[in-house]
Amino acid sequence: MASVPTESFKWRFHECLLDLSKETTFAETCVERDRRPLVLIWGDSTAGALLPGLRKAQETRNFGIAQLTSSSCIPALNADIVSTPNCRAMNDKVFSLVRQIRPDIVLLHGTWEKHLDNVAETVLALRKETNARVVVLGGVPVWQRGLPSEVLRYFILHRALIPERSPNGRPPAAYDAVMRARLEPLGAEFISASDVFCDAQGCLTRTGEAAADITVSDQVHITEKGSVFLIASIIDRLLAGAASASKPK
Repeated sequence: MASVPTESFKWRFHECLLDLSKETTFAETCVERDRRPLVLIWGDSTAGALLPGLRKAQETRNFGIAQLTSSSCIPALNADIVSTPNCRAMNDKVFSLVRQIRPDIVLLHGTWEKHLDNVAETVLALRKETNARVVVLGGVPVWQRGLPSEVLRYFILHRALIPERSPNGRPPAAYDAVMRARLEPLGAEFISASDVFCDAQGCLTRTGEAAADITVSDQVHITEKGSVFLIASIIDRLLAGAASASKPK
């Protein structure tokens, strides 16, 4: 359980989750142009990690997915990211694509604590130049040592599987409040991932008894099981009133 792999192959790495040091063009398959409502995911690799859950939700709900994500590139217009110098240009490109494909819902997600002003600017631009609902998904809990390391540490100390909830996950609840207060008056809808994963007993470590059931593969990237759990918990709010009737049984 201490060596849980990332799910990058299911995030469509090098296809719809770009490495901006090598790639600047999204594959045609990144946009499901014939399915509505269309949910566009715009963000960094933590946003790419949402894809397995959204794919699972498509099994019972009618909606399309557009994935325009880039590693280490938060969805914030005019933000200069030192570690990712091509990020600003890529966000301009994504915004241009958003206007072309006309999604019904834009889902913004990333690790953006230092760039809230730019996120606010992005929300305003989307509200002004598109007819899309803008949904901002707050950050997932942060595991400073990495959740797999917490699992191993607990086993060494107690010779038992880590409880389903642990106080060692740090929920970004305080920053959630800051984002909600800043972005909702601008017309964005804010959903807290922290509220999904964490309660008074701690943050969710696993959804079952196997290694694949761990919710996070490192500090912040959710696993496939974590993604399915998160999206299942928020899909009704995400699609909120869109023409996305459940698929016939």
